[in-house]
Amino acid sequence: MEEPVAAKGNGGPAALSAEGEFSPAQDRGMLEWARQRPDDGFVVGVALRLRGPRPGPERLASLIAARLAEVPVLQEHLDGPPREERWNPFDSFHVGDHVHVLGGGGDPRTGTGRMANQPVPDDRPRWGVWLLDAEREDEYLLAYRVHHAAQDGAAVAHTIRRLFTDRVPVIPLTEQPLQGRRSASCPPCTDDRLLTCTDVPVDTMRAVVRASGASLNDIYLAALAGAVRTWLSPGACQQPVPVRVPFNVRLRTERQDRGNRMGHARLLLPVDEPSAGQRLERMVEQTRFWPRDQIRRILDRAPHHMLWQHIAPSLSPGDALASATLLGIPTPLAFDGAPVIGSTAMPPLAAGHLFSSALLLCGTRATVSFTARGEHQHVRDLPRLWEQELATLAAATRH
Repeated sequence: MEEPVAAKGNGGPAALSAEGEFSPAQDRGMLEWARQRPDDGFVVGVALRLRGPRPGPERLASLIAARLAEVPVLQEHLDGPPREERWNPFDSFHVGDHVHVLGGGGDPRTGTGRMANQPVPDDRPRWGVWLLDAEREDEYLLAYRVHHAAQDGAAVAHTIRRLFTDRVPVIPLTEQPLQGRRSASCPPCTDDRLLTCTDVPVDTMRAVVRASGASLNDIYLAALAGAVRTWLSPGACQQPVPVRVPFNVRLRTERQDRGNRMGHARLLLPVDEPSAGQRLERMVEQTRFWPRDQIRRILDRAPHHMLWQHIAPSLSPGDALASATLLGIPTPLAFDGAPVIGSTAMPPLAAGHLFSSALLLCGTRATVSFTARGEHQHVRDLPRLWEQELATLAAATRH
């Protein structure tokens, strides 16, 4: 995940609302596209694996309630007439409405896939948390999911850091302000998304950084290019494959927990290149420049119709085969005294993309996840191929 860029100047007055917040035009755009393409998946999130006794839903709701001041967006709702939605406090907010328990258990990857298919509400703040037992008695899974109109990837990572940091004091067991209050029942699952992943030591990727001078994002994309090259039929690898790569343009002076402040670069995966080292070099050439200043000027000053023109290409079917995102959560994570021992990003699946990929850097592990419609079961091969390509890339850069 890119860090927020430093503020340069005062921004454009057209972007500011009466409350002094930047216009939610980009958030409205995500809502509009979600309405136009209801079969797409506009929900993003992170699933965590924790070591410790699983809290009950009342306890979980109490712990989240104690941290709401850190992430006020959880009590806010983007609503109003289409393309005129505004952010407002949700008057009847109750944290228990957003806490769900999934029955059963199983291995973490199966459980994470079940969580990735859970819908979020649209008649109240668009987020939820889901609890699920893991296969070990002393572990459990916890997922945070939110509609993309409410948060982009950078805002999701910010929320995860605030809700699940090990620096937050633990509430005593006797202090449960929501004890006896209801938690939400688990809503029916409506999506049909597969989620598949693999994880490697971050140090494996950092070794390639040291040997090549490339960034972690370059290495992630170069390994993805190699994986897609093997995955596609030979006839489909005669020319580069386009992918959409979002990047953060949020200023440090802006709210970090709410909305979308991002641009998109349309990059070409060099699947036509047989050399792993050359694939990396070609990715580095493409990522030397990210048009952050240009995107900020559009976000800050453009009228709505021009902003819509900016958003539309990145969400249009046929623009790219897939999307590829990098998220980073550098701080140690824990919840109610239970340390996080694993994490998986749950990327959205929008714009008619065949699949969506995300690299999540958390602690000492780098987890690559892929999501696709259920009928594209062959996407399940991509994590294994990505891991193989990373090993090939590491070998190529040692020489």
